Amino acid sequence: MSKLVGVLYHPRIEEARTLSVALKDVLEQKGYQVWAASAWEEKNAKDLLPGTQAVVSIGGDGTIMRAARIIIPATAPILGIRYGRLGFLAELDPADALARVPAILERPPRTDLRSMLQATCMSTLLDPSLNEKHYPLMAGNGDSSLHALNDIAVARGSAGRPINVTVTIDGQLYATYRTDGVILSTATGSTAYSFSAGGPVLHPTSEDFVLTPVSPQATFNNALVLRSTSMVQLMVTSDHGAILSIDGQIDVPLEDGETVTVQKSPYHVSFLRASAQDSFYGELLARLRFGENLGL
Repeated sequence: MSKLVGVLYHPRIEEARTLSVALKDVLEQKGYQVWAASAWEEKNAKDLLPGTQAVVSIGGDGTIMRAARIIIPATAPILGIRYGRLGFLAELDPADALARVPAILERPPRTDLRSMLQATCMSTLLDPSLNEKHYPLMAGNGDSSLHALNDIAVARGSAGRPINVTVTIDGQLYATYRTDGVILSTATGSTAYSFSAGGPVLHPTSEDFVLTPVSPQATFNNALVLRSTSMVQLMVTSDHGAILSIDGQIDVPLEDGETVTVQKSPYHVSFLRASAQDSFYGELLARLRFGENLGL
């Protein structure tokens, strides 16, 4: 039986859509079965997923984050082709893709495994329409948690109006922040929103995760590295709205007094790499400085 490969592309980048068509042709000529879909049509893509043995993501890191949520609870690895800004997740440049993707799918030089986070709150447990809306974010099989590759944030819902977030870690009261938000990031996401808020960088294969307050007022403002087994509860107090943000792509409204529980997800995401050597530290500063120059 031929290998089934999925291609997910950014629908607003015309070059990504064009490359997806060309890549599908190349892979089919080499004996693969291939489906292609917009990464933004997550439910449609998830319906195509059964039996898929690898997924090629064409876009930026945001497209890869969508792909990661679409794939779970399956274990198909992702190979990223980069368009747009220089990111940390995409592996190949578009100019190299048609020549290199078939060889990497056939015999990847390396794979790396990334942990995810999961969030559960009453909004996701009780609102059937919300569950249907965010179906691709959930793993299925009765799982009512939302899963994130980069980060989960509880943030203010109104510009200029801070919220109160009471943080409990493993059943112990840690702090109450008056803040713009609190971020919980995976090691993968430690170079993203958490980093811009002053959090530390973790090696992306670390199982630990990071708690980072965003512009807290008159309180302890340092980030905290948490062990992989930690469970964090974030209780929101606000009379002007708050949101639960998943990877900065999905926002779920939170009620005053609502608690979000965050812990390590049972699911991982695997990435196919084009090189046998891990170059994270060698490229770290160059990638972060590139983002600074763009104002990211």
